[in-house]
Parts: sequence; C-alpha cells; structure tokens
Amino acid sequence: MTSLLQLQLTLTLVLVLAFVLQFNVIMPIEGALFPSDDLSHASLLFIPHGLKMLAAYLLGIIAAPAIFLAQLIAGLLVLGVNGQDAVVGALFGTIAAIAPVTLLNFMFNNKWSDGVALNTKEGIGSFRSFIVAVILSTFINSILHSAYFFDGGSITLPFRYLFGDIMGALVVFSLVILMRRQILSFIARRISA
Repeated sequence: MTSLLQLQLTLTLVLVLAFVLQFNVIMPIEGALFPSDDLSHASLLFIPHGLKMLAAYLLGIIAAPAIFLAQLIAGLLVLGVNGQDAVVGALFGTIAAIAPVTLLNFMFNNKWSDGVALNTKEGIGSFRSFIVAVILSTFINSILHSAYFFDGGSITLPFRYLFGDIMGALVVFSLVILMRRQILSFIARRISA
C-alpha cells in the first residue's frame, strides 16, 4: 500500500472517529447543558470541523478525498441520513475545507493544491493564516449547510454553525500547538515514505 493511500485511510479513520465522538459524546452533553432545536444540525463545539481544517491546512488537496469519505460515512452510518443528504453534506464540508486553503495559497503565491502550513515561513505556528482559513471555511460551511438544512432548524442555525466550527477549530489548533513537533515529524515521515 502506498504511503499516500495509507495517509488517506488514516485521515479518514481519524475523521470518522471524530464524528462518532462528536455525535455520541459531545452533542448529548451539549444537549443536556444547552437544549436547542438546532442541535440535530449544528453544535456549539464541532471538533470534526477543526480536524478537517487542520488536515486541509497541512496537506491541501490531498486531504479532500479523506474529508469527503469521512463525512459521507458519518452521514450514512453515524447520523443515519439518506444518501442524497449524506453526499450533499460531504460535498459541502469538503468544499468548505479546501476552498479557503486554495484561496490562501493564491494569496501567498503558493501552488494552489498544497497545504498552506508547509509553504509559509511560520509553518504550523502560523495562527493568523490558520484562523483566516477557519473563518472563511465557517462562512462557506454555514451558508451551504444552513441553506440546505434550513427547514429543519431555526433562524439561529447559521450562527450555531459559525460558532461551533470556530470553537472546534480553536480547540484542535490549541492541541496541535501543544504537540506541533510530533505532528509535523509524523506528516514529514508519511509524505517522504
């Protein structure tokens, strides 16, 4: 098995596990603490979005198949939605993760398909460029998802998407900063293998 395929499968597994954790642990706790009609659509702390953004930020377009597949699996198996909703949700989530990275690469004069972190001087410590990618992604994600799923939620649904995605990304980024050397060496070994 090639190293790229191993990376894709590992990333898909990590993202699927994050979705399982989100919907089976975090959201029930959130529902008990902050009841809302929108809870079935959007969380106030959405960890999978933070992991998707980190993967896209580090790997670029290489992360897209894993993001799509993980969201599709989570939609079908974890959430139990129909096939169309699962595919649309996976497509929206992938677009929301990859589009901001592509835009930042354009702004930094990098190759469009690369990860941002590996092409800037600051690397993974570049909080500013990561948070710009996260904010752009949350706007894209909240617009697309709330427009598609609106009839099941309230008027606050887009704001719940925004807040949950940003908070999830901040939690993931904070953990990454604490473990950045180990993560970067792991990725470097995977890419060069």
